[in-house]
Amino acid sequence: MSTVRDIRPTWAEIDLAAFTRNVDAIVGRLPKGSQLIAVLKANAYGHGAVELAKRCRPDRVAMIATALLEESVELRDAGIDLPLLVLGPLTEPQIPMALDHRVTIGIVGPEELEAVCRVARNRDVAIHLKLDSGMGRMGVTENEMPRVVEMIRSTPRLRVEAIYTHFANASDPNDPYTEKQIAKFRAMSAAIPAPRKHLANSAATMRGLVEPGDFVRVGVSLFGAEALDSGDSRLEPLLRWRTEIARLKDLPAGHAIGYGKTFVTKRPSRIATLPVGYGDGYDRRLSNNAEVLVRGRRTPVVGRVSMDLVTVDVTDIPEARFGDEVVLLGDSITAEELAQRTGTISYEVFCRISRRVPRLYR
Repeated sequence: MSTVRDIRPTWAEIDLAAFTRNVDAIVGRLPKGSQLIAVLKANAYGHGAVELAKRCRPDRVAMIATALLEESVELRDAGIDLPLLVLGPLTEPQIPMALDHRVTIGIVGPEELEAVCRVARNRDVAIHLKLDSGMGRMGVTENEMPRVVEMIRSTPRLRVEAIYTHFANASDPNDPYTEKQIAKFRAMSAAIPAPRKHLANSAATMRGLVEPGDFVRVGVSLFGAEALDSGDSRLEPLLRWRTEIARLKDLPAGHAIGYGKTFVTKRPSRIATLPVGYGDGYDRRLSNNAEVLVRGRRTPVVGRVSMDLVTVDVTDIPEARFGDEVVLLGDSITAEELAQRTGTISYEVFCRISRRVPRLYR
């Protein structure tokens, strides 16, 4: 395993033991017969899908879900043998590739189902069928159900292993829309017998909206982020994003910092430059709008975040030195804090950390 000094002085540490504990905590709160589908799409929300998939034990994780077929193929090529589910959509040429890699296809509409049925004339195909209970994006609608049922009945080599849906606002415990979606899903799913169902995402799982025997699809909660709009369902954060002070300089009062001169020192100031920027996923909207940890103390980002550099004011941390570690995300600086400062959600904060930031696993 690489050490920090073997790589650029900006890196993200991923705590694999914390991931295992989070998996155990989620499985421990499921009702009898329910199982976990670990959602590791988008490179496990930037945490590293292959490394986390290797930590998924078959007695704890029933399946791993990805968004893209390429993501599932990457896991297979890395030696991951757990059942895989691609949430799609797939083009018709991708369908045989999915089957060759033992990837279960999540069907998102009648068009995709038609293509799968054509393939299923000559080989066995297992699918999970998505129903649109109110999200309005993917999934079979009520008026499409008769056509879909007929296609399934007329394709003997097609096996529907599960039926599923996705909640629009399960993160808000006060919104009755989730209960309406559950009722609609139950009514729609009665037309297609299937041995398993899955409705609950991270938020619904943390709220306990899981029927015995159902799968749950959990993503962001596995990584220790908050899935609910209110309350505290957070497990252990896995990721600490760190860098080092690459330049220290003393500047007089009235000195501009960075592009556009958006910050001007009001006093003699000590400014530290960090070798990280929006090219690494540190959002430009954090310009003059964030804090980092230097020697465990918060200090403000000053000036514009540029592609490769960030400047922070360490005047009030006189012991700061060249090469000191700086925490961008982690410890007391949460993904939710950065999301609030940039008008987004923790999911995007994680996903924006680019591949040019090395991941170190411990």
